[in-house]
Amino acid sequence: MALLAAFLIAVRPPLPTSPVKIVLGAAVSVYQKTLSSLQGGACNFSPSCSHFGNEAIAKYGAPSGTLMAADRLMRCNPWAPYYLGRYYHGIRNNRIYDPIDNNYIFGPIKEYDDTREIP
Repeated sequence: MALLAAFLIAVRPPLPTSPVKIVLGAAVSVYQKTLSSLQGGACNFSPSCSHFGNEAIAKYGAPSGTLMAADRLMRCNPWAPYYLGRYYHGIRNNRIYDPIDNNYIFGPIKEYDDTREIP
């Protein structure tokens, strides 16, 4: 029993510790449980705009995630499918596939390369 408890604690994802992340995540969750279900799947994108915002805030932090969610909400309109070849890369679940990794607002995340020589 103790082994099972230790395993569940080890594989549990970390909880957000920033109060701003907690408040924004709670606001998105309330929207998803109340208003989103009334709209009936009106979002053109996969993942939906609310899931996109929630993932962006969790992955990139409150300031960048909020800006990314706002950008996504501005792009979510009836004319979005016309930009399929230019900005979006495909269709998934009969919706435009637009993951958060393709939309980081400050450009691609560059990883530090410690294998190069310093002159």
